[in-house]
Amino acid sequence: MIKSAIRGIIPPLLTPLTGQLELDREALDRMIEHITSAGVHGIFLLGSTGEWPSLPEKIRKKVVMHGTFAVKG
Repeated sequence: MIKSAIRGIIPPLLTPLTGQLELDREALDRMIEHITSAGVHGIFLLGSTGEWPSLPEKIRKKVVMHGTFAVKG
């Protein structure tokens, strides 16, 4: 049996967008800070409501790059 290093609480996050359908970086920062300060073990970016196939590739890349560096720890 293969043991997984993934454990604990890893909630999916919605991707906040501006009115111009761009990534709202400040809102994403606030969400990440709120969620991680509550003691979760990780975050699942682009993980809700079918966002991965629904968002343009440039937005997905921005979410992953920004979200990865926004997590402290």
